[in-house]
Amino acid sequence: MAPRLFRRAVVVLLCLFSLPPASAQQQYPVPVPEPVESPLLVGCYYFPGHFNAMRWVPMARYHHPYPLLGYYRDGEPEVADWHIKWAVEHGIDYWAFDWYYDHTTGSVHEHNNALELGFLRARYRDLIDFAIFWCNEERSDEAYTEEQMLLLGRTLRDRYFARSNYLRFEGRPVVFISRPLRFIDSFGVPGSAEMWRKISAEAGADIYPVALHHQQQETLKAAGFAAISAYNYAGVNVPEGQNQAPYDTMVSGYESTWQVARGDGVLPYIVPVSPGWDSRPWYGDSAMVRTNPRPEKFRRMCEAAKSQVDPRLNAVIVECWNEFGEGSYIEPCTQYGFGYLDALRDAFCPDSPHHLDLTPQQLGLSAPQFAEIPVFGETEIAAQGGNVLYNPGFEKTWGWVYYAGADARTDSSHSHSGARSGQVTLADGGLKSWYKADVRPGDQVEVWAWVLCGPGASATVQCALFSESGSWLGRYAAVGRSSAAEWTLVTGKLTMDDPEARQINLEIVPRGGAVWVDDAGIRAPSRRTVQ
Repeated sequence: MAPRLFRRAVVVLLCLFSLPPASAQQQYPVPVPEPVESPLLVGCYYFPGHFNAMRWVPMARYHHPYPLLGYYRDGEPEVADWHIKWAVEHGIDYWAFDWYYDHTTGSVHEHNNALELGFLRARYRDLIDFAIFWCNEERSDEAYTEEQMLLLGRTLRDRYFARSNYLRFEGRPVVFISRPLRFIDSFGVPGSAEMWRKISAEAGADIYPVALHHQQQETLKAAGFAAISAYNYAGVNVPEGQNQAPYDTMVSGYESTWQVARGDGVLPYIVPVSPGWDSRPWYGDSAMVRTNPRPEKFRRMCEAAKSQVDPRLNAVIVECWNEFGEGSYIEPCTQYGFGYLDALRDAFCPDSPHHLDLTPQQLGLSAPQFAEIPVFGETEIAAQGGNVLYNPGFEKTWGWVYYAGADARTDSSHSHSGARSGQVTLADGGLKSWYKADVRPGDQVEVWAWVLCGPGASATVQCALFSESGSWLGRYAAVGRSSAAEWTLVTGKLTMDDPEARQINLEIVPRGGAVWVDDAGIRAPSRRTVQ
Protein backbone atom coordinates (compact mmCIF):
# COMPACT_ATOMS: atom_id res chain seq x y z
CA MET A 1 0.00 0.00 0.00
CA ALA A 2 2.89 2.36 0.63
CA PRO A 3 3.69 3.13 -3.05
CA ARG A 4 0.05 3.97 -3.71
CA LEU A 5 -0.15 6.24 -0.66
CA PHE A 6 3.00 8.07 -1.70
CA ARG A 7 1.84 8.47 -5.30
CA ARG A 8 -1.56 9.74 -4.19
CA ALA A 9 0.02 12.29 -1.88
CA VAL A 10 2.28 13.56 -4.66
CA VAL A 11 -0.59 13.79 -7.16
CA VAL A 12 -2.84 15.66 -4.72
CA LEU A 13 -0.06 18.16 -3.92
CA LEU A 14 0.66 18.73 -7.60
CA CYS A 15 -3.02 19.31 -8.29
CA LEU A 16 -3.41 21.66 -5.36
CA PHE A 17 -0.43 23.83 -6.20
CA SER A 18 -0.34 23.67 -9.98
CA LEU A 19 -1.71 26.64 -11.85
CA PRO A 20 -4.01 26.24 -14.87
CA PRO A 21 -2.50 26.91 -18.30
CA ALA A 22 -2.24 30.54 -19.30
CA SER A 23 -4.99 29.99 -21.86
CA ALA A 24 -7.40 28.70 -19.22
CA GLN A 25 -9.81 31.36 -18.07
CA GLN A 26 -11.49 29.40 -15.29
CA GLN A 27 -10.63 26.84 -12.67
CA TYR A 28 -10.78 23.18 -13.62
CA PRO A 29 -14.41 22.16 -12.89
CA VAL A 30 -13.62 18.99 -10.89
CA PRO A 31 -12.27 19.82 -7.41
CA VAL A 32 -9.13 18.04 -6.24
CA PRO A 33 -10.08 14.66 -4.70
CA GLU A 34 -9.44 13.84 -1.05
CA PRO A 35 -8.67 10.08 -1.08
CA VAL A 36 -9.30 7.81 1.89
CA GLU A 37 -7.54 4.52 2.53
CA SER A 38 -8.88 1.10 3.44
CA PRO A 39 -7.05 -1.73 5.20
CA LEU A 40 -8.14 -3.78 2.17
CA LEU A 41 -7.42 -3.36 -1.52
CA VAL A 42 -10.84 -2.31 -2.82
CA GLY A 43 -11.55 -2.64 -6.53
CA CYS A 44 -14.55 -2.00 -8.74
CA TYR A 45 -15.46 -3.10 -12.26
CA TYR A 46 -16.17 -0.26 -14.69
CA PHE A 47 -18.52 -0.70 -17.64
CA PRO A 48 -17.43 1.50 -20.59
CA GLY A 49 -20.80 1.26 -22.27
CA HIS A 50 -21.97 4.86 -22.62
CA PHE A 51 -20.00 5.94 -25.66
CA ASN A 52 -22.95 7.24 -27.70
CA ALA A 53 -26.41 8.56 -26.99
CA MET A 54 -28.14 5.38 -28.12
CA ARG A 55 -26.52 3.52 -25.25
CA TRP A 56 -28.61 5.57 -22.81
CA VAL A 57 -31.93 4.84 -24.51
CA PRO A 58 -32.86 1.80 -22.33
CA MET A 59 -32.43 3.83 -19.16
CA ALA A 60 -34.28 6.84 -20.58
CA ARG A 61 -37.18 4.62 -21.62
CA TYR A 62 -37.27 2.87 -18.29
CA HIS A 63 -36.92 6.24 -16.47
CA HIS A 64 -34.36 4.64 -14.17
CA PRO A 65 -31.58 4.84 -13.18
CA TYR A 66 -30.50 8.43 -13.76
CA PRO A 67 -26.87 9.28 -12.83
CA LEU A 68 -26.10 12.47 -10.93
CA LEU A 69 -23.82 13.35 -13.88
CA GLY A 70 -26.78 12.99 -16.26
CA TYR A 71 -26.54 10.97 -19.46
CA TYR A 72 -22.83 11.57 -19.74
CA ARG A 73 -20.20 11.04 -22.43
CA ASP A 74 -17.96 8.41 -20.95
CA GLY A 75 -15.04 9.24 -23.25
CA GLU A 76 -14.57 12.68 -21.70
CA PRO A 77 -11.70 13.24 -19.20
CA GLU A 78 -13.89 15.53 -17.12
CA VAL A 79 -16.43 12.72 -16.63
CA ALA A 80 -13.58 10.38 -15.67
CA ASP A 81 -12.30 12.91 -13.14
CA TRP A 82 -15.67 13.17 -11.40
CA HIS A 83 -15.76 9.37 -11.25
CA ILE A 84 -12.18 9.22 -9.93
CA LYS A 85 -12.95 11.85 -7.28
CA TRP A 86 -16.03 9.99 -6.03
CA ALA A 87 -14.29 6.60 -6.13
CA VAL A 88 -11.13 7.49 -4.21
CA GLU A 89 -13.08 9.54 -1.66
CA HIS A 90 -15.00 6.36 -0.79
CA GLY A 91 -12.06 3.96 -0.53
CA ILE A 92 -11.83 2.50 -4.05
CA ASP A 93 -8.23 1.73 -5.00
CA TYR A 94 -8.59 0.43 -8.56
CA TRP A 95 -10.94 -0.05 -11.48
CA ALA A 96 -11.05 -3.17 -13.61
CA PHE A 97 -12.26 -1.83 -16.95
CA ASP A 98 -14.48 -4.15 -18.99
CA TRP A 99 -12.30 -4.42 -22.10
CA TYR A 100 -13.72 -5.25 -25.54
CA TYR A 101 -10.94 -6.40 -27.81
CA ASP A 102 -10.87 -7.97 -31.27
CA HIS A 103 -8.33 -10.74 -30.78
CA THR A 104 -8.22 -11.42 -34.53
CA THR A 105 -7.06 -7.92 -35.48
CA GLY A 106 -5.72 -6.40 -32.25
CA SER A 107 -8.18 -3.50 -32.47
CA VAL A 108 -9.50 -1.71 -29.39
CA HIS A 109 -12.70 -0.07 -30.56
CA GLU A 110 -15.17 2.60 -29.46
CA HIS A 111 -16.59 0.45 -26.68
CA ASN A 112 -13.44 1.29 -24.70
CA ASN A 113 -13.67 5.08 -24.98
CA ALA A 114 -14.19 5.45 -21.24
CA LEU A 115 -10.73 3.97 -20.69
CA GLU A 116 -8.86 5.16 -23.76
CA LEU A 117 -10.21 8.70 -24.14
CA GLY A 118 -11.62 9.38 -20.69
CA PHE A 119 -9.64 7.77 -17.87
CA LEU A 120 -6.20 7.69 -19.49
CA ARG A 121 -6.44 11.42 -20.27
CA ALA A 122 -7.98 12.43 -16.93
CA ARG A 123 -6.16 14.89 -14.69
CA TYR A 124 -6.55 12.72 -11.56
CA ARG A 125 -5.87 9.33 -13.19
CA ASP A 126 -2.78 8.66 -11.07
CA LEU A 127 -4.89 8.69 -7.90
CA ILE A 128 -6.39 5.31 -8.78
CA ASP A 129 -4.97 2.14 -10.29
CA PHE A 130 -6.58 0.33 -13.21
CA ALA A 131 -6.53 -3.12 -14.75
CA ILE A 132 -7.84 -4.74 -17.91
CA PHE A 133 -10.80 -7.10 -17.60
CA TRP A 134 -10.77 -8.97 -20.91
CA CYS A 135 -14.41 -9.73 -21.76
CA ASN A 136 -13.56 -12.66 -24.02
CA GLU A 137 -17.23 -13.49 -24.53
CA GLU A 138 -17.29 -13.48 -28.32
CA ARG A 139 -20.16 -15.47 -29.78
CA SER A 140 -17.78 -17.72 -31.69
CA ASP A 141 -16.18 -20.57 -29.77
CA GLU A 142 -13.44 -20.91 -32.36
CA ALA A 143 -10.12 -21.71 -30.68
CA TYR A 144 -7.61 -18.95 -30.09
CA THR A 145 -4.32 -19.19 -31.94
CA GLU A 146 -0.82 -18.56 -30.64
CA GLU A 147 -0.42 -15.66 -33.08
CA GLN A 148 -3.58 -14.01 -31.72
CA MET A 149 -2.41 -14.35 -28.13
CA LEU A 150 1.04 -12.94 -28.89
CA LEU A 151 -0.75 -9.97 -30.46
CA LEU A 152 -2.73 -9.65 -27.20
CA GLY A 153 0.55 -9.45 -25.29
CA ARG A 154 1.88 -6.69 -27.53
CA THR A 155 -1.39 -4.76 -27.27
CA LEU A 156 -1.31 -4.87 -23.47
CA ARG A 157 2.35 -3.85 -23.50
CA ASP A 158 1.96 -0.94 -25.88
CA ARG A 159 -1.25 0.48 -24.43
CA TYR A 160 -1.23 -0.12 -20.69
CA PHE A 161 1.53 -1.97 -18.88
CA ALA A 162 4.09 0.86 -18.90
CA ARG A 163 1.75 3.15 -16.95
CA SER A 164 2.69 3.72 -13.32
CA ASN A 165 -0.90 3.25 -12.12
CA TYR A 166 -1.46 -0.13 -13.78
CA LEU A 167 -2.57 -2.58 -11.07
CA ARG A 168 0.04 -5.11 -9.99
CA PHE A 169 -0.06 -8.06 -7.65
CA GLU A 170 3.33 -9.35 -6.50
CA GLY A 171 4.88 -6.89 -8.95
CA ARG A 172 3.00 -8.45 -11.88
CA PRO A 173 0.40 -6.64 -14.06
CA VAL A 174 -3.08 -8.01 -13.39
CA VAL A 175 -5.42 -9.10 -16.19
CA PHE A 176 -8.91 -10.39 -15.38
CA ILE A 177 -10.30 -13.02 -17.79
CA SER A 178 -14.05 -13.46 -18.21
CA ARG A 179 -13.99 -16.94 -19.79
CA PRO A 180 -10.83 -18.71 -18.63
CA LEU A 181 -12.12 -22.11 -19.74
CA ARG A 182 -12.29 -20.90 -23.33
CA PHE A 183 -8.60 -20.08 -23.07
CA ILE A 184 -7.89 -23.56 -21.68
CA ASP A 185 -10.05 -25.21 -24.35
CA SER A 186 -7.88 -23.53 -26.99
CA PHE A 187 -4.49 -24.68 -25.70
CA GLY A 188 -5.06 -27.44 -23.16
CA VAL A 189 -3.97 -27.22 -19.53
CA PRO A 190 -0.15 -27.37 -19.85
CA GLY A 191 -0.42 -25.52 -23.17
CA SER A 192 -2.29 -22.67 -21.48
CA ALA A 193 0.43 -22.27 -18.86
CA GLU A 194 3.02 -22.16 -21.62
CA MET A 195 0.90 -19.69 -23.59
CA TRP A 196 0.74 -17.32 -20.60
CA ARG A 197 4.53 -17.45 -20.46
CA LYS A 198 4.70 -16.58 -24.16
CA ILE A 199 2.15 -13.76 -23.82
CA SER A 200 4.10 -12.39 -20.86
CA ALA A 201 7.36 -12.50 -22.83
CA GLU A 202 5.66 -10.57 -25.63
CA ALA A 203 4.21 -8.09 -23.13
CA GLY A 204 7.56 -7.58 -21.42
CA ALA A 205 6.05 -8.38 -18.02
CA ASP A 206 5.05 -11.50 -16.08
CA ILE A 207 1.25 -11.25 -16.32
CA TYR A 208 -0.90 -12.11 -13.28
CA PRO A 209 -4.03 -13.69 -14.84
CA VAL A 210 -7.18 -13.72 -12.70
CA ALA A 211 -9.82 -16.26 -13.73
CA LEU A 212 -13.45 -15.29 -13.16
CA HIS A 213 -14.30 -18.86 -12.22
CA HIS A 214 -14.01 -20.46 -8.79
CA GLN A 215 -14.44 -24.14 -9.60
CA GLN A 216 -11.67 -26.43 -10.93
CA GLN A 217 -8.99 -24.46 -9.14
CA GLU A 218 -6.34 -27.16 -9.56
CA THR A 219 -6.93 -27.04 -13.31
CA LEU A 220 -6.84 -23.26 -13.39
CA LYS A 221 -3.58 -23.19 -11.45
CA ALA A 222 -1.99 -25.79 -13.73
CA ALA A 223 -3.14 -23.69 -16.70
CA GLY A 224 -1.17 -20.68 -15.46
CA PHE A 225 -3.88 -18.66 -13.70
CA ALA A 226 -2.66 -16.89 -10.57
CA ALA A 227 -5.93 -16.09 -8.76
CA ILE A 228 -9.71 -16.39 -9.00
CA SER A 229 -12.67 -14.04 -8.62
CA ALA A 230 -16.07 -13.38 -10.23
CA TYR A 231 -17.92 -10.63 -12.04
CA ASN A 232 -21.08 -11.43 -10.12
CA TYR A 233 -23.28 -14.23 -8.82
CA ALA A 234 -26.49 -12.48 -9.89
CA GLY A 235 -28.57 -15.66 -10.18
CA VAL A 236 -27.61 -17.25 -6.89
CA ASN A 237 -30.64 -18.41 -4.83
CA VAL A 238 -33.14 -17.50 -7.57
CA PRO A 239 -35.77 -20.31 -7.58
CA GLU A 240 -35.85 -22.34 -10.78
CA GLY A 241 -38.35 -21.00 -13.28
CA GLN A 242 -38.62 -17.60 -11.62
CA ASN A 243 -37.11 -14.27 -12.63
CA GLN A 244 -37.34 -12.46 -9.28
CA ALA A 245 -35.84 -13.05 -5.85
CA PRO A 246 -35.10 -10.75 -2.91
CA TYR A 247 -31.72 -9.07 -2.65
CA ASP A 248 -31.52 -10.52 0.88
CA THR A 249 -31.23 -14.03 -0.61
CA MET A 250 -28.58 -12.71 -2.98
CA VAL A 251 -26.56 -11.62 0.06
CA SER A 252 -26.84 -15.04 1.70
CA GLY A 253 -26.07 -16.72 -1.62
CA TYR A 254 -22.92 -14.68 -2.00
CA GLU A 255 -21.79 -15.69 1.48
CA SER A 256 -22.25 -19.38 0.64
CA THR A 257 -20.39 -18.99 -2.65
CA TRP A 258 -17.49 -17.18 -0.97
CA GLN A 259 -17.12 -20.09 1.44
CA VAL A 260 -17.05 -22.61 -1.40
CA ALA A 261 -14.49 -20.58 -3.35
CA ARG A 262 -12.32 -20.05 -0.29
CA GLY A 263 -12.71 -23.67 0.78
CA ASP A 264 -10.50 -25.02 -1.98
CA GLY A 265 -7.76 -22.54 -1.17
CA VAL A 266 -5.71 -23.57 -4.19
CA LEU A 267 -5.65 -20.06 -5.66
CA PRO A 268 -5.97 -16.65 -3.98
CA TYR A 269 -9.54 -15.33 -4.11
CA ILE A 270 -10.56 -11.72 -4.77
CA VAL A 271 -13.89 -11.54 -2.94
CA PRO A 272 -16.69 -10.07 -5.13
CA VAL A 273 -19.60 -8.01 -3.76
CA SER A 274 -22.63 -6.57 -5.57
CA PRO A 275 -25.30 -3.94 -4.85
CA GLY A 276 -28.00 -5.90 -6.72
CA TRP A 277 -29.38 -6.77 -10.13
CA ASP A 278 -32.23 -5.45 -12.29
CA SER A 279 -31.70 -5.92 -16.03
CA ARG A 280 -35.17 -4.73 -17.07
CA PRO A 281 -33.79 -1.58 -18.77
CA TRP A 282 -31.99 -3.83 -21.25
CA TYR A 283 -34.21 -6.88 -21.46
CA GLY A 284 -37.73 -5.84 -20.52
CA ASP A 285 -40.19 -6.93 -17.86
CA SER A 286 -39.29 -10.61 -18.11
CA ALA A 287 -35.67 -9.95 -17.10
CA MET A 288 -34.21 -11.08 -13.79
CA VAL A 289 -34.59 -8.77 -10.79
CA ARG A 290 -33.23 -8.88 -7.24
CA THR A 291 -35.96 -7.06 -5.38
CA ASN A 292 -35.70 -4.53 -2.54
CA PRO A 293 -32.00 -3.69 -2.67
CA ARG A 294 -30.86 -0.90 -0.35
CA PRO A 295 -27.53 0.75 0.46
CA GLU A 296 -27.72 -0.49 4.04
CA LYS A 297 -28.14 -4.08 2.81
CA PHE A 298 -25.16 -3.65 0.51
CA ARG A 299 -23.17 -2.44 3.50
CA ARG A 300 -24.05 -5.65 5.33
CA MET A 301 -22.79 -7.67 2.35
CA CYS A 302 -19.52 -5.71 2.41
CA GLU A 303 -19.17 -6.22 6.16
CA ALA A 304 -19.70 -9.96 5.70
CA ALA A 305 -17.13 -10.05 2.89
CA LYS A 306 -14.37 -8.92 5.23
CA SER A 307 -14.38 -12.27 7.02
CA GLN A 308 -13.77 -14.06 3.72
CA VAL A 309 -10.90 -11.89 2.43
CA ASP A 310 -7.95 -14.01 1.34
CA PRO A 311 -4.83 -12.78 3.20
CA ARG A 312 -2.67 -13.63 0.18
CA LEU A 313 -4.16 -10.67 -1.74
CA ASN A 314 -6.24 -8.85 0.89
CA ALA A 315 -8.57 -7.73 -1.92
CA VAL A 316 -12.26 -7.29 -2.72
CA ILE A 317 -13.98 -6.14 -5.90
CA VAL A 318 -17.40 -4.55 -6.51
CA GLU A 319 -19.62 -5.28 -9.49
CA CYS A 320 -20.12 -2.64 -10.75
CA TRP A 321 -19.49 1.10 -10.89
CA ASN A 322 -22.03 1.76 -13.64
CA GLU A 323 -23.80 -1.33 -15.05
CA PHE A 324 -27.02 0.68 -15.32
CA GLY A 325 -28.70 -1.59 -17.88
CA GLU A 326 -28.21 -4.55 -15.53
CA GLY A 327 -29.16 -2.62 -12.41
CA SER A 328 -25.84 -3.31 -10.70
CA TYR A 329 -24.12 -0.02 -9.90
CA ILE A 330 -22.73 2.08 -7.08
CA GLU A 331 -22.18 5.29 -9.07
CA PRO A 332 -24.27 8.10 -7.53
CA CYS A 333 -27.75 8.32 -9.04
CA THR A 334 -30.90 10.24 -8.19
CA GLN A 335 -32.60 7.44 -6.22
CA TYR A 336 -30.01 6.99 -3.45
CA GLY A 337 -27.43 9.66 -4.19
CA PHE A 338 -24.13 8.62 -2.65
CA GLY A 339 -25.81 5.93 -0.54
CA TYR A 340 -24.02 2.94 -2.07
CA LEU A 341 -20.63 4.65 -2.06
CA ASP A 342 -21.14 5.70 1.54
CA ALA A 343 -22.05 2.11 2.42
CA LEU A 344 -18.84 0.94 0.79
CA ARG A 345 -16.80 3.53 2.64
CA ASP A 346 -18.42 2.78 5.99
CA ALA A 347 -17.71 -0.94 5.60
CA PHE A 348 -14.18 -0.85 4.22
CA CYS A 349 -12.85 2.48 5.58
CA PRO A 350 -14.26 2.50 9.13
CA ASP A 351 -11.68 4.96 10.44
CA SER A 352 -12.22 7.59 7.72
CA PRO A 353 -13.37 11.01 8.93
CA HIS A 354 -16.59 12.74 8.00
CA HIS A 355 -16.60 13.85 4.37
CA LEU A 356 -18.50 16.11 1.98
CA ASP A 357 -19.79 14.72 -1.31
CA LEU A 358 -19.68 17.33 -4.05
CA THR A 359 -21.53 17.23 -7.38
CA PRO A 360 -21.31 19.47 -10.45
CA GLN A 361 -24.79 20.82 -9.67
CA GLN A 362 -23.67 22.07 -6.26
CA LEU A 363 -20.95 24.06 -8.01
CA GLY A 364 -23.33 25.41 -10.65
CA LEU A 365 -21.79 23.16 -13.30
CA SER A 366 -22.72 20.23 -15.48
CA ALA A 367 -20.63 17.34 -16.78
CA PRO A 368 -20.30 16.65 -20.53
CA GLN A 369 -23.60 15.09 -21.61
CA PHE A 370 -25.31 14.01 -24.81
CA ALA A 371 -27.61 16.69 -26.14
CA GLU A 372 -30.18 14.22 -27.45
CA ILE A 373 -31.25 10.83 -26.11
CA PRO A 374 -33.32 9.40 -28.97
CA VAL A 375 -36.21 7.73 -27.19
CA PHE A 376 -38.35 6.46 -30.06
CA GLY A 377 -41.92 5.30 -29.61
CA GLU A 378 -45.33 4.71 -31.13
CA THR A 379 -45.96 8.36 -32.03
CA GLU A 380 -42.79 8.61 -34.10
CA ILE A 381 -43.42 5.22 -35.72
CA ALA A 382 -46.94 6.28 -36.74
CA ALA A 383 -45.58 9.52 -38.24
CA GLN A 384 -43.22 7.39 -40.36
CA GLY A 385 -46.05 5.27 -41.75
CA GLY A 386 -45.20 2.30 -39.57
CA ASN A 387 -41.47 2.36 -40.25
CA VAL A 388 -39.92 1.24 -36.98
CA LEU A 389 -36.39 2.49 -37.68
CA TYR A 390 -35.17 5.58 -35.90
CA ASN A 391 -33.59 8.12 -38.25
CA PRO A 392 -34.40 6.29 -41.50
CA GLY A 393 -33.09 9.17 -43.63
CA PHE A 394 -29.84 9.81 -41.72
CA GLU A 395 -30.91 13.37 -40.94
CA LYS A 396 -30.36 13.01 -37.20
CA THR A 397 -27.24 12.30 -35.21
CA TRP A 398 -28.03 8.81 -33.89
CA GLY A 399 -29.64 5.58 -34.97
CA TRP A 400 -27.03 3.83 -37.15
CA VAL A 401 -23.72 2.26 -36.18
CA TYR A 402 -20.99 0.21 -37.78
CA TYR A 403 -20.35 -3.39 -36.82
CA ALA A 404 -17.65 -2.41 -34.31
CA GLY A 405 -20.03 0.04 -32.59
CA ALA A 406 -18.85 3.42 -33.92
CA ASP A 407 -21.52 5.92 -34.99
CA ALA A 408 -22.20 5.95 -38.71
CA ARG A 409 -20.73 8.68 -40.90
CA THR A 410 -23.13 10.84 -42.87
CA ASP A 411 -22.40 12.41 -46.24
CA SER A 412 -24.07 15.62 -47.41
CA SER A 413 -22.69 15.23 -50.96
CA HIS A 414 -24.85 12.16 -51.62
CA SER A 415 -28.50 11.80 -50.69
CA HIS A 416 -31.59 10.16 -52.11
CA SER A 417 -33.76 12.69 -50.30
CA GLY A 418 -33.13 15.21 -47.58
CA ALA A 419 -29.72 16.65 -46.78
CA ARG A 420 -27.54 13.58 -46.24
CA SER A 421 -27.11 9.82 -46.40
CA GLY A 422 -25.17 7.18 -44.52
CA GLN A 423 -21.87 5.85 -45.83
CA VAL A 424 -20.25 2.47 -45.29
CA THR A 425 -17.02 0.95 -46.63
CA LEU A 426 -15.43 -2.47 -46.47
CA ALA A 427 -13.25 -1.28 -43.56
CA ASP A 428 -16.41 -0.63 -41.50
CA GLY A 429 -17.56 -4.23 -41.90
CA GLY A 430 -21.18 -3.24 -42.23
CA LEU A 431 -23.76 -0.63 -41.27
CA LYS A 432 -26.67 -1.56 -39.01
CA SER A 433 -29.70 0.08 -37.45
CA TRP A 434 -29.44 0.43 -33.71
CA TYR A 435 -33.13 -0.21 -33.10
CA LYS A 436 -34.66 -3.57 -33.83
CA ALA A 437 -38.18 -4.55 -34.87
CA ASP A 438 -40.16 -6.91 -32.70
CA VAL A 439 -41.30 -9.91 -34.77
CA ARG A 440 -43.00 -13.26 -34.29
CA PRO A 441 -43.03 -16.47 -36.38
CA GLY A 442 -45.37 -16.09 -39.32
CA ASP A 443 -45.10 -12.29 -39.49
CA GLN A 444 -44.92 -10.68 -42.92
CA VAL A 445 -42.24 -7.99 -42.71
CA GLU A 446 -41.42 -5.38 -45.35
CA VAL A 447 -37.82 -4.18 -45.52
CA TRP A 448 -36.26 -1.57 -47.78
CA ALA A 449 -33.27 0.70 -48.33
CA TRP A 450 -32.17 3.03 -51.10
CA VAL A 451 -28.59 2.19 -52.02
CA LEU A 452 -25.93 3.90 -54.17
CA CYS A 453 -22.72 1.98 -54.97
CA GLY A 454 -19.39 3.61 -55.70
CA PRO A 455 -17.01 2.37 -58.44
CA GLY A 456 -16.48 -1.38 -58.17
CA ALA A 457 -18.75 -1.67 -55.14
CA SER A 458 -21.80 -3.74 -54.38
CA ALA A 459 -24.08 -3.94 -51.34
CA THR A 460 -26.04 -6.66 -49.60
CA VAL A 461 -29.15 -5.66 -47.66
CA GLN A 462 -30.10 -8.14 -44.93
CA CYS A 463 -31.74 -8.51 -41.55
CA ALA A 464 -29.90 -10.07 -38.60
CA LEU A 465 -32.04 -12.33 -36.41
CA PHE A 466 -32.07 -11.97 -32.62
CA SER A 467 -33.59 -13.87 -29.71
CA GLU A 468 -36.08 -12.50 -27.18
CA SER A 469 -33.18 -11.30 -25.01
CA GLY A 470 -31.49 -9.50 -27.90
CA SER A 471 -28.74 -12.07 -28.50
CA TRP A 472 -27.78 -12.56 -32.14
CA LEU A 473 -28.77 -16.01 -33.36
CA GLY A 474 -25.90 -16.17 -35.85
CA ARG A 475 -28.35 -16.04 -38.77
CA TYR A 476 -29.55 -13.54 -41.36
CA ALA A 477 -32.57 -13.09 -43.61
CA ALA A 478 -31.55 -11.86 -47.09
CA VAL A 479 -33.39 -8.86 -48.53
CA GLY A 480 -31.48 -8.13 -51.75
CA ARG A 481 -28.33 -6.86 -53.47
CA SER A 482 -27.30 -3.98 -55.70
CA SER A 483 -24.21 -2.85 -57.58
CA ALA A 484 -25.88 0.09 -59.33
CA ALA A 485 -24.04 3.41 -59.55
CA GLU A 486 -27.35 5.26 -59.13
CA TRP A 487 -29.84 5.31 -56.28
CA THR A 488 -31.65 1.96 -56.35
CA LEU A 489 -34.41 0.66 -54.10
CA VAL A 490 -33.52 -2.70 -52.58
CA THR A 491 -36.62 -4.14 -50.99
CA GLY A 492 -38.14 -7.43 -49.97
CA LYS A 493 -41.01 -9.01 -48.06
CA LEU A 494 -39.88 -11.52 -45.49
CA THR A 495 -41.91 -14.26 -43.87
CA MET A 496 -40.52 -14.83 -40.41
CA ASP A 497 -40.13 -18.61 -40.32
CA ASP A 498 -37.26 -18.88 -37.82
CA PRO A 499 -38.82 -20.27 -34.61
CA GLU A 500 -36.29 -18.50 -32.36
CA ALA A 501 -36.30 -15.06 -34.00
CA ARG A 502 -38.02 -12.35 -31.97
CA GLN A 503 -36.20 -9.24 -33.20
CA ILE A 504 -34.56 -8.11 -36.42
CA ASN A 505 -32.48 -5.13 -37.48
CA LEU A 506 -31.45 -3.81 -40.90
CA GLU A 507 -27.88 -4.17 -42.13
CA ILE A 508 -26.03 -3.05 -45.26
CA VAL A 509 -22.81 -4.92 -46.06
CA PRO A 510 -20.51 -3.40 -48.73
CA ARG A 511 -18.12 -5.19 -51.05
CA GLY A 512 -15.35 -3.65 -53.13
CA GLY A 513 -15.80 0.03 -52.30
CA ALA A 514 -17.94 2.74 -50.72
CA VAL A 515 -21.72 2.41 -50.50
CA TRP A 516 -24.28 5.07 -49.57
CA VAL A 517 -27.64 4.34 -47.90
CA ASP A 518 -30.74 6.48 -47.45
CA ASP A 519 -34.46 6.24 -46.68
CA ALA A 520 -34.36 2.77 -45.13
CA GLY A 521 -37.05 1.03 -43.16
CA ILE A 522 -38.70 -1.97 -41.58
CA ARG A 523 -42.47 -2.32 -41.35
CA ALA A 524 -43.65 -5.15 -39.12
CA PRO A 525 -47.19 -5.99 -37.92
CA SER A 526 -46.50 -5.30 -34.26
CA ARG A 527 -44.94 -1.88 -34.91
CA ARG A 528 -42.88 -2.16 -31.76
CA THR A 529 -39.20 -1.57 -31.18
CA VAL A 530 -36.74 -2.75 -28.59
CA GLN A 531 -33.25 -1.80 -27.54
